[in-house]
Amino acid sequence: MKQQLRGLVFDIERFATKDGPGIRTVLFFKGCHLHCLWCQNPESQRRQPEIMYDASKCAGCGRCLVNCPQHAIRKNSEFGTLTDPDLCRLCCNCVEHCYYDARKLVGKYYTVDQLMEAIRRDKSFFDNSRGGVTFSGGEPLLQKDFLQAVSKACQNEGIHTALETCGHSRWETFADLLPHLNLVYFDLKHIDPVLHKKYTGVSNDLILSNLKNLSSAFQPLIVRIPVVPGYNDGVEVQRQMYEFLKQNLDNLHSVELLPFHRLGSSKYRGLGRRYSMEDVQSLRKEDLQHLQAIGTELGLPITIGSV
Repeated sequence: MKQQLRGLVFDIERFATKDGPGIRTVLFFKGCHLHCLWCQNPESQRRQPEIMYDASKCAGCGRCLVNCPQHAIRKNSEFGTLTDPDLCRLCCNCVEHCYYDARKLVGKYYTVDQLMEAIRRDKSFFDNSRGGVTFSGGEPLLQKDFLQAVSKACQNEGIHTALETCGHSRWETFADLLPHLNLVYFDLKHIDPVLHKKYTGVSNDLILSNLKNLSSAFQPLIVRIPVVPGYNDGVEVQRQMYEFLKQNLDNLHSVELLPFHRLGSSKYRGLGRRYSMEDVQSLRKEDLQHLQAIGTELGLPITIGSV
């Protein structure tokens, strides 16, 4: 029997309103090419399921330690009772025996049919609001075949599809997927290739190339710029990004500035990782108005997104 195509999803957010038109269901794909210092979903980065711990819910009963057959759970003075991913076999005994929901499995494999069944539950909301499905992550393009199959299935059922991507993928991957998409959000994190690699782990050469190709091949295209204090919030850096967009993109629906926030900091602790942005202050929408004004002066359709 032919093995069914499966994809790894770590969250399904229903009734979302910030990731495309109308009411949407956002599917968060696990795995990412980048490791941005400010990533708000660190649980999205690894390409396999993992156990995440919530110290705020833990009662310290020790049932997780007793019920782990691999002895993969250790008490840590800084983070709490963490799971060693190298020892964990994902049996989920610790999750099942936690009375306080302090542990959860992050990442579940779905077949196309299983994921479409979850999507269809919200079809009436899509129809009434002109909404649809948004593929997010992580980086959905890492699971190209599965993503293409799901997006095609959505298209066949009249469901609007949007992709949120960091753009670090082979152009052929984009090209194969575009016929099954209605909207693309493309992240632009920094214009300098050296600093981009320092902050995200990869150069931006491929990303910028894909962005230019995408603007010629597809619309509507929305470029999102996460504005992070001390990293890319300088006036000159932002101006350089705007000028690149103006000079190189044939079709650009709009540019959206995203204020930095620290809402994902507890997730880092739950994975036993230190959050390097802990001391960086979150931004408000009004903090970005001067950057928006620069883009407007250059003739870009530029807005400020919600925190």
